Amino acid sequence: MSKIIGFIKANLIVVISIVLILAFLPTGYIFANKWNKKIYEKANAAYTKEKRALASAGKITYTLPAVLEGEEDLSETRAPNHAVTKFYQTHKAQREEQVQEVVDRGTAFNQGDHVELVPGLLPRAADDRTQKRLGREMAEAIVGTNSSSSVYQRKLQRLNAGSPPDPEALKATLEDFKTREEQRYENASADGKMTSLQTEQLNNDLTARRLGEYIGRAKALTFYCTPQAFVDGAESASGSSNTGGSSKSDYSVIPSAVPPLSTIDEAMVFNWLWDYWIISDVLEAAALANQDPVSGAMAIPDAPVKRIESIRVSKIELGDSSTQDTVSDDPYYSGGGRSASSSRGGAQANDASAESFTQRTGGEADSAYDIRMIELVVIASSQDLPRFIDAIGKTNYMTVTDLDLEEVDVWSDLEQGYYYGDDHVVRATITIESVWLRSWLEPLMPDRIKTALGIPLDTGRDEFDDSDG
Repeated sequence: MSKIIGFIKANLIVVISIVLILAFLPTGYIFANKWNKKIYEKANAAYTKEKRALASAGKITYTLPAVLEGEEDLSETRAPNHAVTKFYQTHKAQREEQVQEVVDRGTAFNQGDHVELVPGLLPRAADDRTQKRLGREMAEAIVGTNSSSSVYQRKLQRLNAGSPPDPEALKATLEDFKTREEQRYENASADGKMTSLQTEQLNNDLTARRLGEYIGRAKALTFYCTPQAFVDGAESASGSSNTGGSSKSDYSVIPSAVPPLSTIDEAMVFNWLWDYWIISDVLEAAALANQDPVSGAMAIPDAPVKRIESIRVSKIELGDSSTQDTVSDDPYYSGGGRSASSSRGGAQANDASAESFTQRTGGEADSAYDIRMIELVVIASSQDLPRFIDAIGKTNYMTVTDLDLEEVDVWSDLEQGYYYGDDHVVRATITIESVWLRSWLEPLMPDRIKTALGIPLDTGRDEFDDSDG
């Protein structure tokens, strides 16, 4: 024992080192194991992350967007492949071309032959003097002058629409016929007087002659209609239009006389032009319905649409204006934007809160289109009325949203010169929703119209000097 103690004392440092080594071996193993595990987890996480990044970089997602309603997008994620990439590129370009073609055709269909009546006035004239000159020219085009018919009258003439025989002219014709017949009977009589039978026959002949004039005029026209059917926001000719509580103030006013030049601004002119386009579409739809595929335009006795009594277009409310209050208060001003809403929907225009069963809305900043409502009163063949409704949809983006029918006193109308033929006819009050794409219409809109429709203004545009110079 003493030798062991002596050895330890003689080799104390060695002994202590051996003890420490023996003590640190398990401790070191434990700590090293934990350290290795942390390094492993950290390295494994970095590896996994890098692996995922490499895997993601090694795949791409190919997509073909859906085009048709009900169609789903075609999509797949896979490693890049030249043939697959070329396939998707080719078919995507084809789809985009098809979509653009549809957009172009849709825009062309909506715009049709609607052009400015007086170029250089919209959206803003070059200067104040030009505005006044062109504004008067536009007003005269809408109203007409002694030397030139209004655009509405010319439109009706092109469609072969008109009125019954002029009462004064017909009266003169019948008086002349009566005089000739009386002289013929009197000259053939021994006493120079007409008998009661001859008087009765003459009266029958006068009735037949009058009816013949009415029938002859009806056979010469495609449908009855005059500018009075829409000028000054007129009520229907029958006075029995079902407006569901709406009044004249709910509709645009087409002037019958040139308003004072001081009241004419670009917003008023734009409304005149827009209203003319809308009414032109309705007239074109009537002409289309009265078109026979083989023989062409039909005469009133055979046509589905016999007579257009009234066309009224919803007004765009411009609201208050700090600079042009006098314009909005003028009786000639036809307003534009959001209109008063009728309980029947007949006077709703660009009111985002008003929706028909079509679920279309306008009057918002991001809208692709704006909506104008039309109240139309026609006398039509009850059997062929669906042809007219079909023609409305074929003429432009117009949808019938409401239809009411009532009886027609054909004898009362015949006394006024309206001959409808042998068809059973009804008076139809039709509400139409008319859609107008902003893609072509917005560039013509003055700022007040844009504001009413919720379209952001181009604040960078320079204003012209309002002085005459």
